Amino acid sequence: MRRETGEQERGRESLAQSPLFMRSPVPQLLLLLDEERVYRANSAAQVHLGYSERQLQQMRVSEFLLEMHSEVPSEFLRLAAPNANYRFMLARTALGELNYLIGIVTDLSDYGLRHLIYGDFTDLYLARRLLTELITGTARLSGEEYLRALLEQTARLLGVRYAYLGEVVPGEERVRGRLYWADGAFREPLEYTLPGTPCENVVMREACLYARNVQQQFPQDVELQQLGAESYMGIPLRDSKGRVMGLVWFADTKPMPEVPVLLDGLNLLAERASAELERLHIEQELQRVREQLIQTQKMESIGQMAGGIAHDFNNLLTAILGYVELAVATLPDDSPAIPFLQNALKAVEKATDFTRQLMVFARRQPMQLQPVNLAQIVRDAEPMMNRWMPTNIRIQTVLPDNLWLVEADPAQMTQVIYNLALNARDAMPRGGILTIELANVTLDAEYARTHYDVQPGDYVMLAVSDTGIGMTPEVQRHLFEPFFTTKPAGQGSGMGLATVYSIVKQLNGHIWVYSEVNRGTTFKIYLPRTRAERSAPVATLPPPLVQTGSETILLVEDEPEVRAVAVESLRLLGYQVLEAAAPSDALRLAEQYTEPIHLLLTDVVLPAMSGRELAEIIKRLHPETKVLYVSGYTVNTIAHHGVLEEGIHFLPKPYTMSQLAAKVRQVLDSDNI
Repeated sequence: MRRETGEQERGRESLAQSPLFMRSPVPQLLLLLDEERVYRANSAAQVHLGYSERQLQQMRVSEFLLEMHSEVPSEFLRLAAPNANYRFMLARTALGELNYLIGIVTDLSDYGLRHLIYGDFTDLYLARRLLTELITGTARLSGEEYLRALLEQTARLLGVRYAYLGEVVPGEERVRGRLYWADGAFREPLEYTLPGTPCENVVMREACLYARNVQQQFPQDVELQQLGAESYMGIPLRDSKGRVMGLVWFADTKPMPEVPVLLDGLNLLAERASAELERLHIEQELQRVREQLIQTQKMESIGQMAGGIAHDFNNLLTAILGYVELAVATLPDDSPAIPFLQNALKAVEKATDFTRQLMVFARRQPMQLQPVNLAQIVRDAEPMMNRWMPTNIRIQTVLPDNLWLVEADPAQMTQVIYNLALNARDAMPRGGILTIELANVTLDAEYARTHYDVQPGDYVMLAVSDTGIGMTPEVQRHLFEPFFTTKPAGQGSGMGLATVYSIVKQLNGHIWVYSEVNRGTTFKIYLPRTRAERSAPVATLPPPLVQTGSETILLVEDEPEVRAVAVESLRLLGYQVLEAAAPSDALRLAEQYTEPIHLLLTDVVLPAMSGRELAEIIKRLHPETKVLYVSGYTVNTIAHHGVLEEGIHFLPKPYTMSQLAAKVRQVLDSDNI
């Protein structure tokens, strides 16, 4: 028995020392048949597994080698000799890598050994599973469902802890997470900046694999450190034009197999993932365009309603204002009623401001358009903003010297800047930075495709940004609607942003808001570039003075209260007044009156015919007659797109006695007929 054992041991040593075993470039193991331990390991096996022969001899085979299947996939069998005893195994290396092996096992009973010679087919195996199991498992899925399945199933096939799909934020070095798989479940997606991360290489170049030591290669990547990542593999997602729109990455706390063919397989899968993601983007863009169209239609409807309300309300305010002024004018200076009437005037003035905002929103407020340099508007507005901005809010401006000009009303553009600045102030109760930026931009067809009613071309951009509390998507959906406000009762009419919206739209411009909760808000306004070579000077008008006269005025007003106040006011100023309640009355008076009629003072909107049509007939009867239009809002009879025709004189309702007197005198003294 001892002799047989000694001979067996000599035979084992002879096998272990043979060149076919020791010097073979193919990994080989001699295993003790009864004990399932390593007897000898050749150099190739030691290098592959990462253990020395002594370490392997001290381990059970099951600690580093696990037989996975009794049968090898058919495509691998075709690569080997017939009648061989194949095993499909999973090896765990000293570095923690999981490698897939195909081995041939031969029992050497005379020596009490089992001989294993194997090859590493990790790359072929994983590629096969990705291109068969994953494709088969996701063939009927699409959209978000497909992307979720892709992440989850790939993570399980690779045996990794983390899988992520993110989108590159346009114009920023930042990735916004869409899907994130961690430790067997979907979690809230990460969001991070690209510089100093392996993702930057993926986005800037191509697919990347860092099989081990990824933290040491990217020490600035805080996310990798928090995950405890040892390995990383990332694949870019490109749109149909080849532009990177996102990426998919996988990471683990142990090394990954370093198999380039795996990247090739994942790149194939990324092509479909890219197509699904781009399709989702297109669907989202279409939905945004639909929402923009619905919002525009809704705003137009609200604007029409607001214009009608403001028109009627302006008539009432004009009458109230006139009667109060007449009452003040007829009372002695020491009358105790005067303070009460003055308070009534102040209340009417507040109501007038409110209706004026309604008129702007309804696009019924006339605009005095001229070439404007917005940089000068911002510079002129900045001192006022500094006065009512709290000390914990800093204003910074970016105003280029070569800014293009736009066609706008300087007063209304100042109002736009003030309203946006006030909105930003209220969004930063704890302080922050208000940034006003101007720039020349060209909006291309790609931008116009995703933004309803935008025409490609040159624009001047006005961006007002704050570092405040931001807005939810629900708030953003109602942001420009009149009377919508998130402020407490009594702290805002809800007309500020509605006014901004309407001014911009009336100038054929566009306004968009970009906001995230706790990240701040940016309003971007785009106004079309004008080809004028220089901006017009901003006129400053002296305060109106009450002026009298003796000329004859034909007053046409269908509202009795407004007509009565205007007639009384003009007669007190010394004018001869012919009053008419309708165009037919005015025509009868004009035909019968043989003396000159110096001024036709008419409402724009009248029964039977417009004020413009009436003026044309009156001027045929009295060529010397000048015309002054009054109305609660402008209409296309005297204005085109809200811009008064050249030579048209207009006084908006409600007006005070002094405003009426000054405007009447201005028209009578003008050269225009």
